[in-house]
Amino acid sequence: MNDLQQSVKSQNPAIKSQLSSAKTGRKVAICFLAALIVSVMIVWLSFLGWGFIAMLQWLLDYIKNF
Repeated sequence: MNDLQQSVKSQNPAIKSQLSSAKTGRKVAICFLAALIVSVMIVWLSFLGWGFIAMLQWLLDYIKNF
């Protein structure tokens, strides 16, 4: 029954355009979320690197003063 409904839906151009616009919107949302996740990861790793460098500087100063 689903195959019959799918074949009827695929023959109607209005339904095809609705399906393609929904797929396009979903793809845009997925790409946006992926870009957001990547940018947040880059910022997070930058802060971790900055903190690691600051910790090393503090450790070297502590060793020099010891």
